[in-house]
Amino acid sequence: MSGAVDSIPKVTINDVKQILRTLVGDISGDESQGIFLWGPPGIGKSALVKQLALEKGRPLVDIRLPLMDPVDLRGLPMIDKERLQAVWLPPDFLPPADSPPGILFLDEINAAPPAIQASAYQLILDKGIGTYKLPKGWIVIAAGNRVSDRSVAYKLPSALANRFTHLEIDPNITDWIAWAWKNSIDPMVISFLKLQPHLLTKFDPKTNHTAFPSPRSWVFVSKLLKLRDQNLVLYMNTVKGTVGEAASHQFLAFLNYRDEIPDPEDILSGEPYDIPTQIDAQYVLMGAIISALLGKISSERITSFFAYVSQFENTQYSDYAVVVVKEALNAFIQRGIGDDIMKHKEFDKFLERNAVKMS
Repeated sequence: MSGAVDSIPKVTINDVKQILRTLVGDISGDESQGIFLWGPPGIGKSALVKQLALEKGRPLVDIRLPLMDPVDLRGLPMIDKERLQAVWLPPDFLPPADSPPGILFLDEINAAPPAIQASAYQLILDKGIGTYKLPKGWIVIAAGNRVSDRSVAYKLPSALANRFTHLEIDPNITDWIAWAWKNSIDPMVISFLKLQPHLLTKFDPKTNHTAFPSPRSWVFVSKLLKLRDQNLVLYMNTVKGTVGEAASHQFLAFLNYRDEIPDPEDILSGEPYDIPTQIDAQYVLMGAIISALLGKISSERITSFFAYVSQFENTQYSDYAVVVVKEALNAFIQRGIGDDIMKHKEFDKFLERNAVKMS
């Protein structure tokens, strides 16, 4: 296997989570099959494995093979004076014999030179290397970029490739937005990608663009939120260096509509306001109003929220009303407070009027 993944099934992040949650208790034996996660840079392969380990309460050993020499895995020899033999001392980053069941994560395995892969080969196939044995109950998960991603990639030996179940992660905007609300990602980033989902991941290996949109790069953009209010020029230059020129220009155009939308607090507190008519402005306001509602929840503010969206129901923007309610519901559910909206009387009324579109 050279890194081409045409014949490998594509699955979403949520699909991979379900597969790993199902198998994590069943692939821990000595003859277990490892999992190999393929995909372009920045889609969250490493973060997914870390999240799984945290969720399952299992120790995680994260090994970046391209940074190693063959001796790093095998360990160093020392002299056993009693037996007059050389013995190998395993490296301290491998789990000791008394470790509870855990996950050995081999990241960027196909970017490692063949000599390093040969060292990993024995560890993966035999669950040990030299005299070292992987503790009982440990599973192996590997990840790598595709050759088509313009990344350094070496051919995996057939026997090594056959030891894995191979899955290609296909970024999914719905899954990512649900995760983004749960993890307090900048609402402007969420709203923008809701409007422009094709920009969640846009990696073209045929170009030499250093910066490009990916789930990882958008998370970094979210961390620049305070800089946006302090220095917009510096902010946009940093965004450009993070997601690339084309995506940053579209994001800036999207953000420019912030001056054309009413204050979300005016909407939620029942003050007079003008509703936006430009679709970009509507999506900017969507993120702003959901964020404001999450920041301070009350029955009165939820009533005002539904009063806002109801104004679009019998207009050419009726679909927008449903999008906003669905997104607010998504955000609340991901924060574990979905009942605050679902049990509100105004939500029931909205469902009655929009049952078909909400289904």
